[in-house]
Amino acid sequence: MISGPADHATAVGLDPTDSPETYRERLLATITPGRPTLILTDLFGGTPQNVAIAATRSQPVRCISGANLGLVIEALTADEPLGDALVERLVAAARESIVDIAARMATRT
Repeated sequence: MISGPADHATAVGLDPTDSPETYRERLLATITPGRPTLILTDLFGGTPQNVAIAATRSQPVRCISGANLGLVIEALTADEPLGDALVERLVAAARESIVDIAARMATRT
């Protein structure tokens, strides 16, 4: 992987056979109660994001939807505590990693 081993990260994919309830159980099994946790989901309003928000209301969890590789790398290599500043930086990194290559190249010629 680009950033090396990520022992502090766990992927919990939504399987085609998962119901929201079974996905919730698998997600909660990976979260240490009381420990600040960052959850990255692919799509705002999708099942993983909806389940994550509902299942972790009483936990110190932050959830960012619209994840892309730039965001994942930034999150894996972050060394600051999970809080507003980190979440803002991660969202900015995700936005900055989305580029219209044709438009970018047109400005360079």
